Amino acid sequence: MEGRRPESVALVPGVLALALAACATTSKTGAPANPAPPVTTYEMEPVKITAVNGPEGPHLESFDATELFEQAGAALSEKRYDDAVRIYDRLLKEFDDARYKKAAIYNAGLALQGKKEWAAAIERFRILAEQYPDTADAKDALFQIGASYAETENWPTSATIFAEILERKDLSADDRIEAMGRRGFAQFKLRDLDAAERTFRSALAFFTQVEKDERLQTDFYLGLVKYHLGQIPHERFRAVPLRLPEKQMSIDMEEKARLLLFAQRQYIEAIKLGNPQWASASGYQVGSLYEEFYDAFIHAPVPPELVGPSASQTEKREIYFDELRKKIRILLEKSVRVHEQNLLMLERLGVDNEWRDKSKLAYAKLQKLLDPSARLAPGAEGPEAAPPPPARATPVPPASRPPASVPGGEPPSVREPTPPPEPPFQRQVL
Repeated sequence: MEGRRPESVALVPGVLALALAACATTSKTGAPANPAPPVTTYEMEPVKITAVNGPEGPHLESFDATELFEQAGAALSEKRYDDAVRIYDRLLKEFDDARYKKAAIYNAGLALQGKKEWAAAIERFRILAEQYPDTADAKDALFQIGASYAETENWPTSATIFAEILERKDLSADDRIEAMGRRGFAQFKLRDLDAAERTFRSALAFFTQVEKDERLQTDFYLGLVKYHLGQIPHERFRAVPLRLPEKQMSIDMEEKARLLLFAQRQYIEAIKLGNPQWASASGYQVGSLYEEFYDAFIHAPVPPELVGPSASQTEKREIYFDELRKKIRILLEKSVRVHEQNLLMLERLGVDNEWRDKSKLAYAKLQKLLDPSARLAPGAEGPEAAPPPPARATPVPPASRPPASVPGGEPPSVREPTPPPEPPFQRQVL
């Protein structure tokens, strides 16, 4: 207990033998008159007794491993992470009890994740993974290690950890899709789009193989895979410049349009999956594709003959941009319709998240742009004024690696879902 100083500690033996015998009497022949009943032995859990100084003076306190584990689990479920770490560490120090050791190490790691002490959390999970390598606890610990490295944006190590996980033989379908999804996400963050695409497509192929035989517990990571199969061509779309001369610009426009349509198809596949988080994110991104294409045209290089300070050139530039806006207005109209449809879908599903907020803002901005009186601010034309691409957050995943309980279900430590995401892309969600 905080603020109390232990004075002494004594261990009560784990086996208490109570010999229940009658008073010793003997017959004249020397034989016992009343034979003693059999000895009854009670197996008791080791108990620590500690003398502490409290506000009311010294007194004794007793505790056992089960009591500490339950206290730590309550602290963890209530997000009192400092208390949880302290009590789990006390349990590991005071009792050499195999029933609680793995769970205490694992749950202490979860508490350290809650404190965002990622290095310390990794250390706990690594102890578990190294001491019990062939157990399900080690598998879960490795997922937590990879997720913790992702939290620190150590993408190379995160990708490596998930690649190691994929070599294990004890992975469920959920495990394998999550590991592939997280590995692909790390590769995506490393800007290795080709490797990320291969990983995501492998995950999709695996799901196609097993979907009739094994039902997924969560579609979150499958949604992550499908969403990022849209993000990859979206990133390639952004990277395509529009360049002069006119022949080159025609080639660039065709490539940009091709990537837009491909990204849109992938996002629609993610929407069809039906996961609310990824559906809302994908709907927003489809709308942003058309808006970004519009911006790319507006900020493309101006024909050389229109560049210059003369009044004639200024007038020609104004006519040029007026005609350009009329021709590409359809892109904004498509974008606003997509955002409107996304908002209607989210309202129907009862979803209220950051993607709904983003779509609301985009919808309002596009309506203003579509107003005939709306014009870019003076000097906004030109490549220097091109806006940065919109922020791309990632839904936070649920935690499929919850606090560990003791084999046999005693005591039932809290097991609650928290992934993903940008994340913190953690499994405890992540």
